[in-house]
Amino acid sequence: MELYILLSLFAVVTALFFRLELTHKAVIYALQESLTSLKMNEVEIPTDLVTEVKTELVSTVEDLIGQMRVPTAIDHLAGVAANIMQMREQWKIQKEASQMDGLISAPPVVDQHGSP
Repeated sequence: MELYILLSLFAVVTALFFRLELTHKAVIYALQESLTSLKMNEVEIPTDLVTEVKTELVSTVEDLIGQMRVPTAIDHLAGVAANIMQMREQWKIQKEASQMDGLISAPPVVDQHGSP
């Protein structure tokens, strides 16, 4: 049973690897084709497209600014509670790290890459 699971996992990983390789080759081919089809490096963008994008961005920013509100006391209390919880978690992590101090040793310093 475990052998079938391992074989199926191997087959899936292999299929994904080949799919990734084919996608990589397709992207490289498409980039090469686009470079050969463009004789110049300059690309012309129509002015109406630029103005359309600009108006969309302006309307989006105006909507975001219009939805903003002044923080209330509840927002400030939530921020204080979040800070307290973060400080507690950091304290727990530091406590656990200090207990693990003897378990983890630093790797040896080497003169050259790969040689101890």
